[in-house]
Amino acid sequence: MPHPHPHPHHSEAIPHPRCPAPATLRARLAAALVCLACLASLAAHQTARAAELDARRQAILTSMYNPDAVVTEAVHRDFWSGFDNDPSDPKLPASMERMAAALKNSLAFERAKVLSYKASIKQRKPVLDPAYEEALQARLAMLRDRNLPPDNVLAQAKEFRESLVPVSQGKPLGAPGGAQVLMTPALLDGLLKNIEAAHVRLERLLNPVWMPPAGG
Repeated sequence: MPHPHPHPHHSEAIPHPRCPAPATLRARLAAALVCLACLASLAAHQTARAAELDARRQAILTSMYNPDAVVTEAVHRDFWSGFDNDPSDPKLPASMERMAAALKNSLAFERAKVLSYKASIKQRKPVLDPAYEEALQARLAMLRDRNLPPDNVLAQAKEFRESLVPVSQGKPLGAPGGAQVLMTPALLDGLLKNIEAAHVRLERLLNPVWMPPAGG
């Protein structure tokens, strides 16, 4: 996951010069991950605020969206330091429960975006996956519960809906740094794989008991 961007509307009104698309699928996947992960970074930061976590834990959570992230025992210990890690203790902070729900919602958002892009390419017209609206309404409800403004989320939703048009027409999307990313089925399948991997990393991190990765 890239570092949280200091501006709340990272791509709004910021022109990106047209650059040649990266030559390899690996490079295009990396650029596409930046496109989606910038929105996920904002979402993670906002939901971390909703859960009232400190900046250190927010940074650790945000890093889990990075495709190269690894949940080590040291990272897990750093995240949970200061909490009672006994899973039988009923006094685990309520903020962590809210965080788990919020991050699950964030991943549902990202998955719905990718599925919407895939359907838009296939049908050659803007198609919004039904799961996207469900995730959006769940996010807005979370913000209302915490008395947080919905402005950023609504702006991101508008930006995403507008991006379905060029994707359905086979046109590239502008990514931070000036790259132009052409969404393809293969690229989107790679994004789905990374979203699933991020889900696994977050589940391990948010478990108060350290669990080594499968297979050691």
